[in-house]
Amino acid sequence: MATSTMARSDRTTTTEMRWLAVLVLYAAAISGAAAAARVDTFSYPAFDGTTTRDLVAATNTSVLLPAALLFDHDGAFAEFNRTEGFLLLSGTVGVWRPGPGGVPALEASFNTSFTLAGAAPVAFVVLNNRFPLYGWGGLRGFANYTSPDDGASSAGGSLASVVAGPVRSYGPDEPAVGLNVTVTPNGTALGRTVWVEYDAAAHRLSVRVAGASEPRPTKALLDAPLGLAGRTTTENAFVGFFAAGIQDIIVGVRDWDLTVDRFPGEGDGKTSWWVILLAVLGSVAATAAIVAAAVCYFQSRRRRQLNNMQPPKI
Repeated sequence: MATSTMARSDRTTTTEMRWLAVLVLYAAAISGAAAAARVDTFSYPAFDGTTTRDLVAATNTSVLLPAALLFDHDGAFAEFNRTEGFLLLSGTVGVWRPGPGGVPALEASFNTSFTLAGAAPVAFVVLNNRFPLYGWGGLRGFANYTSPDDGASSAGGSLASVVAGPVRSYGPDEPAVGLNVTVTPNGTALGRTVWVEYDAAAHRLSVRVAGASEPRPTKALLDAPLGLAGRTTTENAFVGFFAAGIQDIIVGVRDWDLTVDRFPGEGDGKTSWWVILLAVLGSVAATAAIVAAAVCYFQSRRRRQLNNMQPPKI
């Protein structure tokens, strides 16, 4: 009988431990969901008449909202397509937040990836919170402007050449704004995928390039220091692409994904309550799992000790 009792105890312990494993996995899933809820994500497999409804196209003299008007069948905006300009998210994203005295205290990390299917250069850009209309020298900036403070970096590979520096579209009053990562395709590859990542804590920008069907490289083609808040970038900024012709973006960019860290206490008012709830439940569930594991262990150990101490029944 003692052996039978011990066997039942072992089976009970095994069952309890299995349930604990499920609980731990559940806690991890909740914590992961809470973490995922603290970022803003955007995804555009392609730019067409549907996906551009929440995008804006901007040139040096005009703003087209929504950018879906570029696909009007009557061709009213055909000239817009051939003009150098931007294709941007219609809303701004948070770039940095001030601390005491207005000094930048928080910056948002971000990562973006996209595939270039065309041969024309395309730039990923972070602007200010307004469009650079009627800037002196056009959207590329005035040609005679140079500054040692630009911090521009460049690198080249078999698939693409990359230049990272500021945006010069706002005129002499704001000569170096935000971020401009220009990618110029090299070679005859049918496409290349670009990863642009900004680590706000380390103040580092990295750019990786690979063939369209290849995985993300471990080594960056370009790695450079960067502090977006120090480039006179506003707290919130428009983000998107620039090209010599907006049609180069429409035709050439595919599979654009953007993820931006969300600042504490900010986000969609409709979901902020469950973001907080998930974060709380995640920590509570994890704590409960650890406590339950300890209780179960000591209870099982105590039962085995008691069973071993009982005299065998005849």
